This record gives sequence, structure tokens and C-alpha cells, in this order.
Amino acid sequence: MRNRLITSFASTCMLLTGTMFTAPASAETYTHEMGTVNFASPPTRIAVTNWALTESVLALGIDPVAIPESDAYRDWVVEPALPDHFADLGTRVAPNFEALRDSRPEVILISAEIAMAYDKLSAFAPTVVYSIYNTDAPAIDKAEELLRHIGKLTGRSDKAEDVIASANQRIAKAAQRIRAVIGDDNDFAIVRILDDAHFRIHGTTSLFGSTLARMGFNNVWKGEVNGWGFFNGDIANLAKLGPAHFAYIEPTPKPDKAKLFNSAVWKALPFTRKNTVYQVPASWTFGGLLSGARFAEQLADAVTTANGS
Repeated sequence: MRNRLITSFASTCMLLTGTMFTAPASAETYTHEMGTVNFASPPTRIAVTNWALTESVLALGIDPVAIPESDAYRDWVVEPALPDHFADLGTRVAPNFEALRDSRPEVILISAEIAMAYDKLSAFAPTVVYSIYNTDAPAIDKAEELLRHIGKLTGRSDKAEDVIASANQRIAKAAQRIRAVIGDDNDFAIVRILDDAHFRIHGTTSLFGSTLARMGFNNVWKGEVNGWGFFNGDIANLAKLGPAHFAYIEPTPKPDKAKLFNSAVWKALPFTRKNTVYQVPASWTFGGLLSGARFAEQLADAVTTANGS
């Protein structure tokens, strides 16, 4: 009897010991711009700190639990549509830490522009840094890379590839529409009018410039640009663009636009004289892949409408 009790007790101890000290399932390691993070399973509660990250996460079919400046997102980015419920993170440059904490994220996605807050954010949840801008690479390429990173992190790599293929198809179709009305060999300038004398001229590394290149069109601005891919210029810089197809991105302050468009200098510019000026609705300059696809379609709408198609 005593031997049976000892044997039973020993077996129970072995069972408990095996249960208590079983090694955890191996975690997956993900590399990002400021280090690595480990997750035993793909995170689903994701906080995002800018709109390029927001649209990329939404494109993968995941509703972020915390999003910055949602009202302005709806005006500028538009697609994908935001979910009904999420925490308001405040501004894109200064996230609200209290709202972030209350949203209980499993991971926080940021880009390099707020990397100075990396340690503070990491106190709430593992923080992952993926950037599209300030990299010297074409933004559309970096946007695809970012989407693949998030797809891998969330276990949705196949979905990421589907989104990339769909976006590139949209871009290609938009290019075909433009060629159908103005031909193959065309130069473009992509500009945002800040006021009647100052302009953002988008270079080849910008989201719009790199999308234009993917469409197969030449960007006439070959000058210097900043980390966001644009040059802050004046009317003299516009004169250097030559007889290009000039696409300006709304919104533009109405008084400034009226003053500019009625000026003798504007009327003398080559693209004005050729009547190759196109108004493109509000598009997000610093977005992700879907923002690039949306811009391509809006540019095609503007060009075809102006040419009676």
C-alpha cells in the first residue's frame, strides 16, 4: 500500500512538473528599423500613428484600435474607410499616451518621423518602426515594402500580395486611360499650389512622382527635393518646367488661386498657353500604396475630363 502511494505521488509530481515547466511555443522574430520584436502569435490589436500605416493596416482587413486625426483622414486619404470604433490618438506628431494606453494595443506601428518617442511608446506595447519617407528610395516602392512587412507581422502575407497586385493593376489601368487621350510620350509636373507665389513641386521619389514613373510617364522636375520627395519653389521654378502636362493637387485657397491664374506670369507659362493644366482632387501626398493608386486614378480622371473623354 505504502509503495503504491509513493509511486502515485511520484507520478503526480512528474505530471505537475511537466505541466508547469513545459517550454513555451517558439516566438517569431520580426526585424524593423530600430530593432526586433517577438510575437508567439500574430498581433491583432494594432495602434497606428500616421495615415500611411492606417491605410496599410486597413487594406489587410484589420481595424486598428487607435488612429490619429480621423476626421482629416476622411478628407484627405478617404480609402480604405475607417472602422466605426477606435481610440482617437490625437495628432500624428504627438500621440495621446492616455488614449494609447486605454486602447490596449498588442503592437504600435510608427514611422521614423516620431522615432524620438520610441522608448515611451514601447512602455505601452512592442513598437515597430516602418517608414516610407525620408529614405531616398521611391515612395511607391517603400509603400509596397511596408505593406509586406505588416502582412508578415500580422500573418497576412498572402493578403498583402493581393493588395499590391490590385493597386498596381489600378495604376496600370489609369495610365492606359491617359495614353488613350494624350498619347504615350508625355511629360508631367505634379504640383501643390500653396499660395499665389509658392509651390510644392513633386520629384521622382515622392509618392506621386514615383507613381507617375510606374505609370510610365516622365516627371519634368529633376531638381533637388527634401526627404518627403518635394521641392518648395516659386513661380520662377514653374517657368523651368516647360510645356509639360501640369497637374495641381487640391485644395488650393480660392483667393490665392484666383490671383495666380489671373496673373500675367501664369498666363505666359508654357503649360498654360498649351492648355495642359489639370485640377486633381485632394489626395494624400504622404500616404501608402493605396494613396498612390488613388492618385493615379484621379490624375486619369482629370486628364480625360479635360480632353473631353
